[in-house]
Amino acid sequence: MSTVTNDHIRSNLHRELVESGKRDQLVELLRARLIESGWRDELKMYTKEKIQAREKMPSVDEVIREVSPFARSSIPDNIKAELLSKISVFVEDTL
Repeated sequence: MSTVTNDHIRSNLHRELVESGKRDQLVELLRARLIESGWRDELKMYTKEKIQAREKMPSVDEVIREVSPFARSSIPDNIKAELLSKISVFVEDTL
């Protein structure tokens, strides 16, 4: 499949995801699962430690750059799998 076709399919899927309200549902599910797992509290502690370890107050952009790799890598695998499964079902139902 060509890149143009892939981009078109991806664009249409994204539009349908947003218009159907499914994107908002997935975002809410992700938020709830991250809170339930303790990920959010862990990220808050990690971020506070990184900020306190600095000599001067970092900018928000600096904090985001420093904390983002940890935040992404520490999301529990079961949460990633659950979301991927729900997205896969959506794609299959939409195509």
